Amino acid sequence: MAESLLLPVVRGVVGKAADALVQKVTRMWGVDGDRRDLELKLLYVQSLLADAEAKAEAENEAGRAVKAWMKELRAAAYQADDVLDDFQYEALRREALSLRSTTSKVLDYFTSRNPLREPVAPQTLYRQTHSALDESADILGRDDDKEVVVKMLLDQQDERNVQVLPIIGMGGLGKTTLAKMVYNDSKIQKHFELKMWHCVSDNFEAIAIVRSIIELATNARCDLPDTIELLRAKLQEVIGWKRFLLVLDDVWNEEQQRWEDDLKPLLCSSIAGLESMIVVTSRSQKVASIMGTLPPHELACLSEDDSWELFSKKAFSKGVEEQSELIKIGKHIVNKCKGLPLALKTMGGLMSSKHTIKEWEAIAEDDRDRKDEVLSILKLSYMHLSSEMKQCFAFCAVFPKDYEMDKDKLIQLWMANNFIHAEGTTDLVQKGEFVFNELVWRSFIQDVNVKIIDRYNFGPYKGFGPYKQIGCKMHDLMHDLAKETTDECAVVAELIPQKTLINNVRHIQLSRPKLKQQITRLMENSSPIHTLLTESGHMYFNESDYKALKKLNLTSLRALCWGNKKLLNTTHLRYLDLSESTIVRLSNSVCMLYNLQSLILNHCWNLELLPEGMRTMRKLTPIYLTGCHRLKRMPPKLSLLHSLCTLTNFVVDVGDGFGIEELKT
Repeated sequence: MAESLLLPVVRGVVGKAADALVQKVTRMWGVDGDRRDLELKLLYVQSLLADAEAKAEAENEAGRAVKAWMKELRAAAYQADDVLDDFQYEALRREALSLRSTTSKVLDYFTSRNPLREPVAPQTLYRQTHSALDESADILGRDDDKEVVVKMLLDQQDERNVQVLPIIGMGGLGKTTLAKMVYNDSKIQKHFELKMWHCVSDNFEAIAIVRSIIELATNARCDLPDTIELLRAKLQEVIGWKRFLLVLDDVWNEEQQRWEDDLKPLLCSSIAGLESMIVVTSRSQKVASIMGTLPPHELACLSEDDSWELFSKKAFSKGVEEQSELIKIGKHIVNKCKGLPLALKTMGGLMSSKHTIKEWEAIAEDDRDRKDEVLSILKLSYMHLSSEMKQCFAFCAVFPKDYEMDKDKLIQLWMANNFIHAEGTTDLVQKGEFVFNELVWRSFIQDVNVKIIDRYNFGPYKGFGPYKQIGCKMHDLMHDLAKETTDECAVVAELIPQKTLINNVRHIQLSRPKLKQQITRLMENSSPIHTLLTESGHMYFNESDYKALKKLNLTSLRALCWGNKKLLNTTHLRYLDLSESTIVRLSNSVCMLYNLQSLILNHCWNLELLPEGMRTMRKLTPIYLTGCHRLKRMPPKLSLLHSLCTLTNFVVDVGDGFGIEELKT
């Protein structure tokens, strides 16, 4: 399915080849003829791609040839994008002598190696859940389940031992949603003195879980070292005979020893108050048998009536009127969804964009890949996304499962990688908002919530919070789909145990454990890195790490997020996040990043000065300075940054270009 992401890449390169600034520079250096040839050949290739995607799915020699050509084309398109990006960057004149030969090399891919020039016969596609319940969401058919579970939690009269109640069911059924309904029930809220919610997912390590529970119970950060005895003592202190409810969401561990020997003695100890409960959600019957002390509550699929109601609320909106022909087709689509809420919402969101009977019939008759009913429904909805939306959705695979994504950061990363394009009066930020909202409406992204961040509003940092942050997540089935659609995104820690070669990874996230192994694994990758993220702003690189990292192919880097003072020199950079680094003065070299769109310096506690020449960075859209309490003054003449729409802090100073009038638009 990675082939479906080629069209937006080529379309983006075509747009850049036609850019007025690019044309000006190519004329200056005498290579405008090559630029025009490249643009025309890309336009020709673009016209073939929709048909090529269908041909590439064929399991025959012709299909394999088309697929191989598309793979080469993708690499060439990225190379062409870099060449054109160099033209846009005025400071790279020293590379002008090599630009002609590089462009000629790129052109080769669009001529002699094209199997589509001959006709081919047509062939017949770490999740951090939270306890907040979206009051606007349509939750149907789960009221009875909720009452049963609530009753079981409240009926443990004078029970001295901590009881464990599993909620089990297949992916997409709504186990997490049911757990949220129970957690937020008024009777539950009154009954339990302490209520905690932790998403486990693949990380069943005792230290991580106990540390999280301590932080949830105290509503404060736990700075104890990773010593289980110290954490055990602290856990006993904060639980302190209180009656607690702990939800362990999305548990996958099927090793009995890890529960019996490591976690159970800590969580089910005698210091818990009477009638304390643990609720576990999982897809696995084995997890229920290992952890449960009470009979599991098994979630069933929605009834036919509830399924239709959930689907129709989504489908018959946005101008799609309920009529007899569409109802008949819709019932057929609902039947394919097998009572799964995620599939019903996803398909309902898709059908709300289809206004004719013919369109509805085409989707209802689509029988692609019936081996996995649920995934086939999700794939079908994915194939009807716009090319921009496909690319933006697939990019989310760069984050691990169960990861809470920051909405603004996500949109800025889409912008940095040229996944979205301005149209008419709609600028990039507005386009990003539109794509995000569409993906939410169609359930590719879910659990959108507004959080008030107040963790830095204390001590010397008081007065720099709270602030709002919009978080969102992907259902793990959607994450599986995103990983299936692209081989360009990876959480590098997940690649270490794999034996297969990695050749096409362009967007990566690094984590602190086994960092050296991650970098070594990446050295096998032949593709330039476009996005380099770290899992936390607290993740620093020592000199050895930094030297190893520089051996990677980072010449095409578009987005960089890490808590380090040292910058990686890349002229293509559009997104730079140095939050929580110890930087005192931002280097003047930042002003050479003329393409930079997003600059994030949140909670750089020691930051005192920004570069004086920032007024030349005309493409900057947001500058985030939340928590930079030592900042002495702003760079002069920020009013010249005509694209700037977000500036979280402004330090007023005397003198020309430093006053409050610089904030006038």
